[in-house]
Amino acid sequence: MKPDSLAVLDRLRQAPVLRHLPLGELDRLASRSRVRALQPEERLIEEGAGGRELFLVLEGRLAVRQRIGEIEESLVAVRESGEWVGEMAFADAGPRTASVSADGDAVVLEVGRDVLLDAISGRGDAALDLLRLETSRLRESDLRRIELLRHKNDRLVAANRKLHRENSRLRAEVDDTRGLERFLGRSTGAREVREAVRRAARSDLPVLVQGETGTGKELLARALHHGSDAAQGAFVAVNCGLFSETLLESELFGHARGAFTGASVARRGLVEAADGGTLFLDEVADMPRSLQSALLRFLELGEFRRLGETRVRRARPRVVAASPVDLEEAAADGRFRSDLLYRLDVVRIRIPPLRERSGDVPLLADHVLGAVARRLRVDPLVLSPEALGRLCDHDFPGNVRELENEIERLYVALEPGSRVEPGDLSPRLVRRAPGLPGSYADAVRSFKIELLRSALSEAEGNRAQAARRLGLHRSNLTRMLRELGVEEAPPRRAKPGS
Repeated sequence: MKPDSLAVLDRLRQAPVLRHLPLGELDRLASRSRVRALQPEERLIEEGAGGRELFLVLEGRLAVRQRIGEIEESLVAVRESGEWVGEMAFADAGPRTASVSADGDAVVLEVGRDVLLDAISGRGDAALDLLRLETSRLRESDLRRIELLRHKNDRLVAANRKLHRENSRLRAEVDDTRGLERFLGRSTGAREVREAVRRAARSDLPVLVQGETGTGKELLARALHHGSDAAQGAFVAVNCGLFSETLLESELFGHARGAFTGASVARRGLVEAADGGTLFLDEVADMPRSLQSALLRFLELGEFRRLGETRVRRARPRVVAASPVDLEEAAADGRFRSDLLYRLDVVRIRIPPLRERSGDVPLLADHVLGAVARRLRVDPLVLSPEALGRLCDHDFPGNVRELENEIERLYVALEPGSRVEPGDLSPRLVRRAPGLPGSYADAVRSFKIELLRSALSEAEGNRAQAARRLGLHRSNLTRMLRELGVEEAPPRRAKPGS
């Protein structure tokens, strides 16, 4: 229901800008204006459209909304009875800077720009009120615009962080898929490791990766994951030597709320997170023996219980285990269950230590030199032949990780682009005398090589005879020859006339 003329005049007398006008001028202005009734959500002003009118709210409420860039329309202000809306067009009679719609039923007085200017012409107090109104609206609009831009910036920052995380994840996956190529080396041992991983990736059988610390066991486990059908799932790694028995059980199988002190919420374990993917059990020899039974049952049946629960759950990840120690010796000592060993040791991949493939050191050193330089965004260091020879002579008990750490230390100690001399290397990198083993492991290896060569020589290159002399099965002899890189002695030729 529209208000009568007296009600309209009463609103005009209270409105900013018009309160200084005499009653006759207000009556004249009202007669030249139009009263409009609006339905809920009805649009009164369209953002960007032209218009030379402003509106005085007589009854109800109007919602003012504005759009900035790609942000959807946001509520800027609410105009109630006695307030002007659309007044920003008076600044330059330009396009509307916001949209306005009725917030419920509303009634407005539509006043032409020229009509209002004519009414206040020559009245300084009214003109001053109009200037104040315009200024307050501009300030209000600017503050809201700043708020919306800040909101937009926050959304962009959040989106950028999400993209960065996704990019990091995808880059990591790309690196992982190239993990097999990242296992560098032209030696026989390196080539055999890569081929063994390729073969193992074709099945879903458990894999046991054996190798000393720093040889790259997790790198190969990731390459195995991404080269197999489990690549669609997650790769989940856990170091079994980092947790106590209770915490490791919770980490693997999850726990119910209240299962132990601090378990305020239920939590799923890593076997569930790896379902359909790969579960990598590093340092598996350090797993408490009491927990090995639960792992064995899980491997056999795919069943487990969360700590503190009776409900049986199921998951089927591909299991890859790794250990730097001989699990057969651990089983013989009673530290590791034999039946669990048989479950894990279905496919075995042995990573030879770096001292057994010292010919790969130049390639690895060159790769690490370039990788560290790119990461630090500096010119790469250059190894002198003497420094490279020192590296090749070192037995590297820490394997590839030790080589990486040594090169990273050089980038801190030397200026970018410097030439690395032997004196720049760590004191522990001492050149060994020819033929002198640098460690107990080297001494054992040298003894095995000499023993095998002697047996083959006495057997005139016949592997079966050499194996019998050593008390070995022929397949074990073949494996040892391959792992140790022993050249077989050529068979002796028969003497003429014999």
